[in-house]
Amino acid sequence: MMPNTTKGSDIKKLLWYLAGPGRANEHTDPTVVAGDIVTMSVFGGAIDQRRAWELGRLLDSPRQTLLRGEPVAVTSYKKAKALMAEGMSKAAAFEAATSDANTWHCSLALRAEEGELGYARWSQIARDFMREMGFIDRGDGAPDVRWAAVHHGRSTNGNDHIHIAMPIVRSDGSLANVFRDRPRSQAAARVLERKYGLQVLHTREYGDTEQATKPAERARAERVGAPETDREALRRRVRGAAAAADSEAEWLRLLHAEGVKVIPRWAPGGMEEVVGYSVELPRQRNTVTGEWEKAIRYSGLRLDKDLSLPALRDWAPWSQSAAARDDALEEWRRTTRGANERPIEAGAMSARGAIRELRWWTEEMRRIPVGDRDGWARAASSAAGLFAAASVRTERGPGPLDRLSRQLARAGQLPAHQRRPRSRGSRPTRGAAVARMLWSPEATRAPGTAVNIALIYALTSLLLAVRDSLDAQSRAVAAAAMASTARRALTEIHMRADGIDPARPYTREPGSPAWAAAARSSIVVDRLDRDQVEAQIRDAADAWNRQRAVAAGDARAEQYDDKGHIVAARPWSSRAASAAAGPLTPPPGATPPAPGTGRTAGRPPGTDPGSRHGRRRGFER
Repeated sequence: MMPNTTKGSDIKKLLWYLAGPGRANEHTDPTVVAGDIVTMSVFGGAIDQRRAWELGRLLDSPRQTLLRGEPVAVTSYKKAKALMAEGMSKAAAFEAATSDANTWHCSLALRAEEGELGYARWSQIARDFMREMGFIDRGDGAPDVRWAAVHHGRSTNGNDHIHIAMPIVRSDGSLANVFRDRPRSQAAARVLERKYGLQVLHTREYGDTEQATKPAERARAERVGAPETDREALRRRVRGAAAAADSEAEWLRLLHAEGVKVIPRWAPGGMEEVVGYSVELPRQRNTVTGEWEKAIRYSGLRLDKDLSLPALRDWAPWSQSAAARDDALEEWRRTTRGANERPIEAGAMSARGAIRELRWWTEEMRRIPVGDRDGWARAASSAAGLFAAASVRTERGPGPLDRLSRQLARAGQLPAHQRRPRSRGSRPTRGAAVARMLWSPEATRAPGTAVNIALIYALTSLLLAVRDSLDAQSRAVAAAAMASTARRALTEIHMRADGIDPARPYTREPGSPAWAAAARSSIVVDRLDRDQVEAQIRDAADAWNRQRAVAAGDARAEQYDDKGHIVAARPWSSRAASAAAGPLTPPPGATPPAPGTGRTAGRPPGTDPGSRHGRRRGFER
């Protein structure tokens, strides 16, 4: 169950909207399924917009009568601080950051595959949710809030859901406590999922989520003509450099060489201890107006949960010696003065040596006990750093290697209180030399070569070891997501290595090059017999080439080049509107389908036209 909370200033307008047709006419049969005793006695059941407006007046009546309609002023200190940083006076900044928030709104939605619950069950869930949030049945003498829960059919994505509308002002004029309502609502949802046998949201259960990229960040990247947002660029570089550096000081130097500005957060009392950091990229020009866009600064935690300074110090292969700590402190001081220009040595390991090292590391990882979440989290974060280092050097924007890095990073997230303190004499994580080699610009200059494909396979073996651990920990959803991401990413890597451009329309018929790329990715992910699958690929490719030769003489048939790109579509079909009949990648454990079946599609594997993934450039510099 997915809760989403917001605050507003007009409960009448909120209920009027909920009882109306909705933005896409998705509101059907609006019904008040739960609420306080007055709400249910007067407005329970089907409701239209006129009655919804009256219900809003009823719920808002304590504020109107006891507080004479005065607003419930709420100040965003984060917004005020940002405004003051832009030069606004303190008084003006706090005034601009203060707004009326007398209404609280929360939607509770199920996944589409969970179906519908019915009014009676939603009524029970709504009351229990309000009780878990501390809004009703408190037992401390505080009166219950007035509230209403409205059900109006499935959303445009097919989710059965309800909306809870609640005024902040109680019947005695006091204010309901909505402090930290978002984490509280997640905790309440966790309780109700288990009580009512609903699908447990594994990202909430285990905390393996990542910071989302906001639409404003995406729009800014488009304005400056960048292939990725600043958040995405910084996340890749901070994580990759952390894995490639052998000390905290060298991590700072690597970032500086990449043009990343690092700003330390000093502990109170001077410049003797760094407890956090922020990063930003240089300012960029708007490609249309020519004006400079403001640089965006991100703390490590805002980039991702495992990129805060304490988390980096836990999983990164940095020396813990006293000399390394002193060197790091001096480097932070140089960073503050803007003078860290010390040279950086390149990685000396060869790609073949890296493959051997990765195989040894995979075997070591598989010996970590399944119940050792701290050990697996550290291993997953370290492996994510390897993929990030490779991504920085071989992908112009977030591509398949970046997706694999982020998937591993989610598995590496662990609350600080569950981590074991790392001893100062502990050996660096195995694979640090590999990360240093991957970070070197010369090491992965030709990503399509056989050696680099083998290197990517060896990297993927680390990810699959983490996948197996998740599966053994009864985290099947996370394990399946990791396998799916690996399958799609390897398919795209194989396609690009074989000369297939996913941005052009291509066929996915059995035997085609794109189909063969998907089959080869399944060899790795599903641990299939390589010789057997390669033999099937050769047979299917021969049959596909014969069919292509025959079709070349038929003006009505679709025409492909030797890479499977569509060079002439059927006259009566619209290639832009065509859709695949099934997935490009064979299902787990399956061998490639027999020749003569399948359809064509014109989009990269695992992406949809118009999606943000569909616009990525992928595995290229």
